[in-house]
Order: sequence, then C-alpha cells, then structure tokens
Amino acid sequence: MNERRVVVTGTGAVCCAGNSMAELWANLVAGKSGIGEVTLFDASDLGCPAGEVRNYAPAGISPKESRRMARFTRFAVGAADEALTQAGVTGTAEDAGIDPFRFGVCFSNGDGGVEEYDRNAEILERRGPGGVSAFFIPKFIPNSACGTLAIRHQLRGPNFDPVAACASSAHSIGESVWTIERGDADAMLAGGSEACLTRLMMSGFNALTALSRRTPPESASRPFDRDRDGFVMAEGAAALVLEELEHARRRGAEILAEVVGYGASCDATHITAPDPEGAGMTYAIRRALRMAECAPEEIGAAFAHGTGTVANDRVEAKVFRAVFGEKVSRVKISAVKSMIGHALSAAGALAAAAAVRTLQSGIVPPTINCRNLDPECGNLDVNPDGPARIDPRYVLIDTLGFGGHNAALIFKKWEGR
Repeated sequence: MNERRVVVTGTGAVCCAGNSMAELWANLVAGKSGIGEVTLFDASDLGCPAGEVRNYAPAGISPKESRRMARFTRFAVGAADEALTQAGVTGTAEDAGIDPFRFGVCFSNGDGGVEEYDRNAEILERRGPGGVSAFFIPKFIPNSACGTLAIRHQLRGPNFDPVAACASSAHSIGESVWTIERGDADAMLAGGSEACLTRLMMSGFNALTALSRRTPPESASRPFDRDRDGFVMAEGAAALVLEELEHARRRGAEILAEVVGYGASCDATHITAPDPEGAGMTYAIRRALRMAECAPEEIGAAFAHGTGTVANDRVEAKVFRAVFGEKVSRVKISAVKSMIGHALSAAGALAAAAAVRTLQSGIVPPTINCRNLDPECGNLDVNPDGPARIDPRYVLIDTLGFGGHNAALIFKKWEGR
C-alpha cells in the first residue's frame, strides 16, 4: 500500500432530497424520495419528473455574487462550504494553517451553465451580440466551479475538472487520491456539481427514450425493478475533503473514512450504451480492489450506479456477479438514485458522500421502488425493504458514463490507525 494514505475529513451535499448532508442522509435512511414535478420550466409536453433542488440559497454568498454564478456553481459552493466547515476549514486554507499551494480542487461538471447558454442564445437572437452578458462565458464554462471554489478559499494547488459523463465525479475523487498519494498535494477538495434541468437538456434525453414518465413522480426511479421505464434526471452537488493521513492528524481533523481503492477503464464499445458483458466495469472494480488490498468478500456494501434503465441495471448485475461470484447475495446494494434521481456529473460524488455515512453509521440506505426484482438481476440484494444495519469495513461505489467511462472507488471504515 502507498505510504501516503488518503482520508476523508469533510462531506457536503445539495440535492433534491436535501440541501445539506445531514438532511440528505436522513431522507436516504428513511427511504424518502426528493423527486417531483418539474417547476423550473413548462415541461407539460415532456411528461417527465425530475429531481429539482428547491428552496436553496447557499449561505455566505451575497446576491451580487450569486448573480455572477451559474446554478451548478452555486450548488458546488454550498456543498464545498459544508464539507470544508466539517473539515475545520472555515475561511481560507491559510486561515486553517494549510499551505494553500498544497491544497487543490478537482471538481467535476460536464454540462456547464446550460441555463445561461439558453438565456443568452435567446438574447442574441432578439438583440444581437451587444445584448449578450459579459458574464456569460465565465458563468457557462464547466470549470467555473473549480475556479470559484479555489478563489473563495484561496486553494492554490492542482485544479481541474475531469469530464467523463456520469462517471465524472467518481474520477474527481479517484484522481484527487492519486494527486495526494504521489505528493503533489496534501489536501484536495473533490466532487462534482450539475444543474442540467433545462427544456433543451431534458428534451435531448427524452429523444433518446431514456427518461421515465411514471406517476406519481416519487415512484418513477426504479433501479433493478422489472417494471422500470427509464431514469429520472436530477441536479445537485457533493463535495469531499480528502487529506493525507498525517496532514489531517497534525491539524487535529476528525477522520470520517479512508479512501483505499480507485479503478478506471473504458468500454470502448458504444457512445451511449454500456458494454453488454460489463468487462470494462469489472476491470475497474478489480483494479480498485487490488489498490485497496481488499478481497471481494470483504466488501460489505455497494452503492450501485443503478440508473433504472434496462441496459445499465442488467450490466451492473452481471458485473457484480463476476466480481463477487457465489457470494454476491451477501453484499448489501443500495441504489440511491431511486430517491435522488440521476445527477449526471455529480452522481458519483453523491454516492461517495453516502458511502462515508454508511461506514460511520453502519446503515445502508434502501433501494426504494424495487417491488419486483428483474429476473435478469437475480441474486442481488438491493435492500428493497428498508435500511439495513450492518457493520461494513469496506464499501464500494461504481459509476458508468456515456462514452463507456467507468470508475470505481473503495472506502474503508476508519479504525483509528
């Protein structure tokens, strides 16, 4: 194992099921869905529900600052501020006694400020180039969240935005681990943010026949269920503060969990569909297990990508059977998208934040709405009947993205040594 161990010292989240990590976790454990009707625009001709963030105003941001941020950046700020506060970084890195050049940001966003694109495209059409806002480009570009977070907290270390569709923020966490392990930083703010609920974006996914139209909305996201009819688009953000172990100890930071494994691969099969054999995802998980020096039977719980589409669910089931073999039914599997929908670039980070809470509490959130397990997903324990109380030492998360991107992470319970 690498001598520079990486631990989690803070988590934060904003999504349809909660505007803080505490609120989100309480709703996940309770099996309470945050999915509802679309209110951000008239979606009556689409007929699809969504996971909207509602009644959200990040603390510590003035109205002027807020106007200069796209929606996804505001989510990123809220999640990051929460995670940093938990980690004991309430101002700048220097305020917390951390070398700012040793504290970086790796925060994913794939779609950028798409609502800003739509708004300014309409202005361009009506008023010409002179009407386009001078803030359009800095608000729209996907790496705006990375830059804003660095400026806000004076984090001068490595800073970038990995884009790998729905695997993006899992890659952000994994790449942050590697950045710390190889000595390029002592701490990283990692995660992802997405605010893609616009008429154009939802219409695009609708054209792929990928979205659920089931009513009532809270029943629409049905991972691994025989009667699923597509996924539910959502928005939100999640952030993790990652630190080199001795760095965290010197600061007296509370250690929440350890990140011990990361694996990445590409299916190289299809631009939207996963490899039907799941070879790429299987490889990524096995790489993560090897890095973690963890045997498959030591994994107590897994946070599945679990989108609620036939192709995804069946491939994931095949992957889990390949990795865990005959003992696959012993792994408690949670598909939190059943409650929070699919937040695209932020999905992996939201699952990771939940995985840290599972290691702390011994509770695995349920997969709601899975009333009739798809026979093709047989032998999986997707925890459909309520939260499970176990004591896992290791938790796995796996993510898949358009383009064939795969990322797997393994978190370990912090045992004080």
